[in-house]
Amino acid sequence: MSQSIRLSILIAGLVLLAYQGFAQIPATPAGTYRIAVLACHRQFEPSPALTHYISAKPDLTLWIGDNVYADAPNDPAFIQLCYDTLAAKPAFQQLLKSCDYMATWDDHDYGLNDAGKEYRFKKESKAMFRKFWKLEKTIPANQEGIYYARSFPVGKHSVQIIMLDGRYNRDEQDGSGDVLGETQWQWLEQQLRLPADLRILVSGFQILLDQDAGSETWDKFPKSKARLFETIRKTGAEQTVFLTGDQHYGEVCRLRNVLDYDAIELQFAGINQIEKAEFNPLRVSPVIKSKHSAAFIDVQMDSSKTDVPHLMFHIYDATNDRLELIYRVNLEEISLHLDFTEKQQFTDQHQVMLNHGYTGLQLRYTLDGKTPDDHAPLYTGPITLRKTTNVKARFYTRDGMPRSRVFEKTYEKLRPLPAFKPAKSLQPGVTYAYYEGNFEDLPDFKTLTAQKTGVTTTIDLEKQALRSDHFALVYQGFYEMPATGAYDFFTLSDDGSRLYIDDRLVVDNGGSHSLRRRTGLVALEKGLHRFRIEYFDDYSGEKLEFGYLGAANVVQAIKAGQMFYIK
Repeated sequence: MSQSIRLSILIAGLVLLAYQGFAQIPATPAGTYRIAVLACHRQFEPSPALTHYISAKPDLTLWIGDNVYADAPNDPAFIQLCYDTLAAKPAFQQLLKSCDYMATWDDHDYGLNDAGKEYRFKKESKAMFRKFWKLEKTIPANQEGIYYARSFPVGKHSVQIIMLDGRYNRDEQDGSGDVLGETQWQWLEQQLRLPADLRILVSGFQILLDQDAGSETWDKFPKSKARLFETIRKTGAEQTVFLTGDQHYGEVCRLRNVLDYDAIELQFAGINQIEKAEFNPLRVSPVIKSKHSAAFIDVQMDSSKTDVPHLMFHIYDATNDRLELIYRVNLEEISLHLDFTEKQQFTDQHQVMLNHGYTGLQLRYTLDGKTPDDHAPLYTGPITLRKTTNVKARFYTRDGMPRSRVFEKTYEKLRPLPAFKPAKSLQPGVTYAYYEGNFEDLPDFKTLTAQKTGVTTTIDLEKQALRSDHFALVYQGFYEMPATGAYDFFTLSDDGSRLYIDDRLVVDNGGSHSLRRRTGLVALEKGLHRFRIEYFDDYSGEKLEFGYLGAANVVQAIKAGQMFYIK
């Protein structure tokens, strides 16, 4: 190793130590999987961002290309020297020990700027890559390239990471060449057919950057770009995003509907370098400007009380912890959607609509519980149901390939619940039971002991409760329905409430929330029916009303004085 290289490594280490303790990247919320993204790292220069990655405690690090700058037109030994320099950095050693990792390359760690399959030392470079990243057992020695994939469990879900190799088999950038090579294309199709709840497809250089920008991009290989999109479509892959590098900044690009859903590209490259952004008409985010930066993808796969499954792409300035870019993608945005007719109960017959905006796809459905195949009826308009039915539907391409998962919804034909015939006389009013506790949702009342019980002719939270917050009430009684038919019941409450009729849950308005209305349909015979309404208050405001839509959709509120109880 030359004296100048040793000096560069020493300076890098000293600068790195100077930045220790700066990282204040927020911790991941519970249930979140954190992926660190690293690329375009000049190994002979300071890289304080590495300490930020360590302190952020990622679950996985993705090294997505130009992980070292090892351009070696004449002697591949320089590639190994660059790897040795990276390995000597204490922060790099600590990062690799702290979490799992995956790696691919781009041109500079492949061995030559903008190089493809013509690079004369590509076999030697591949051997050094496999050894340095400890991938000898993962990437076969006889494989033409360093592509591979892995899946990671996130709760009950799986995240698939597909590392493409856009160098080893890449043709010249003449507008007609290929990026991956036929063997890798076949492998990619197999990977996309494997089950996964989220796929991150990694390319060392950008996919959605316009070729007129001048830099390397899949847009300079239009046949390969089109094949990539079509491969994703024909395999039925959903919830797929692109992660790319090469350009020395970070951004997000988005192309509408090209995968039937939007193609979204998260781009980041340059943990210790920066350059001016190129013109990009598909850019949908700010562009970062810090030389030392750290990028993360936080993935939440399960719904919570306050959020839906999503990923969050965020990039920080590693010198001052300033957030430079944040972009959120709800996973439903990168999935195919089918909107069923909302109401799921009916009494006579029901018209079911299946609404979508995918004009290039066919929608096929079944009503017998079987999975729709390419011979199932083609949806062309409303479906009439006359009995309880499980409707299943699936999108197909026009050449008969399945394009989506199976969507399904059950529609129930209601039979009126029988009226109650009391053996004892009824008295006006309802019974109530009062409870206290720091409830965040409706509790299991069977496990609680009421602090107060009684009978009331008015449902009045202020009168029945002993304090203004953190309490619950259960009211029970009978109400006489004026006629046999289907009724739309509602509760209007702050916070949560549930309405049971004849022990059947009809309206679920649970959870801690401000004033909110929820409805439910039930068929009832004329006469008396048992009602039970559960309510809880968290804090700051309390209200409870319930009733149904009567003739001409007039709201019929039910008051305790209109109800009865058995004494």
